[in-house]
Amino acid sequence: MGRLTGKRALMTGAGGLLGSELCRGMASEGADLILTTRTAAKLAPLAEEIRGLGVRAATVAADFTKGEDMDRLASEAWDAFGGIDVVVFSSQPSHPRMGDLLSTSEADFRDQFEAQTWGLLRLMRNLHPKMVAAGGASIITFTSSCGFDPAPGYDAYGMGKAGLWWLTKNMAAQWGKDNIRANAVQPGTIITGDAYPLEDAKRAGAFERRVSLRRGGRNDEVVGAVVYFASDESSYTSGQLLAVNGGRF
Repeated sequence: MGRLTGKRALMTGAGGLLGSELCRGMASEGADLILTTRTAAKLAPLAEEIRGLGVRAATVAADFTKGEDMDRLASEAWDAFGGIDVVVFSSQPSHPRMGDLLSTSEADFRDQFEAQTWGLLRLMRNLHPKMVAAGGASIITFTSSCGFDPAPGYDAYGMGKAGLWWLTKNMAAQWGKDNIRANAVQPGTIITGDAYPLEDAKRAGAFERRVSLRRGGRNDEVVGAVVYFASDESSYTSGQLLAVNGGRF
């Protein structure tokens, strides 16, 4: 408890199942949170829950595919508590239509890139000068195995995630001199609710044979990696990727 006391964290994708679980984990360690997602209505109940843990919570609705929203988010989020020490970028774009390099629409490719790579860069180009003046920050992004290995049907999503990892590495490389760290978490297959993530027993068996722990993960099992990267315990860690995937091979 208290590993993040005094830190102010901007939490994107706060309206999702994983994003909300990350918010609870960060708050339980003492961080004050600025919650953001596309729809403001999703944020109010979570903000009240977070305040009940004894920390501050503010909300800002924003769409990462809109440049004007990123300008506004950077300003309002910074002003909420007078600074930002941590950015957790777990925002997920709308799921693309399944398709390969030829059948996937240009709009789908553009949507994935805008939401995952260019949206974060827009935000960070706004925040960077303020973070430098404040003495540094930690940026945490979420990659996917689709961004490293071809996954049939997920071409647009995979290219977006590959771009996000490239951006993470370059933020670490270029901004390290400013004491700004950037790292990534790569979750494996995370089960939400009681449903198994695969549709049939045959595919489920194939999945389990590739995962050392023989099961899917839970949202709360991703929290520890994010808290580590957000905390001073990782003060000499930057440009790294931590896979939380049950030993997938």
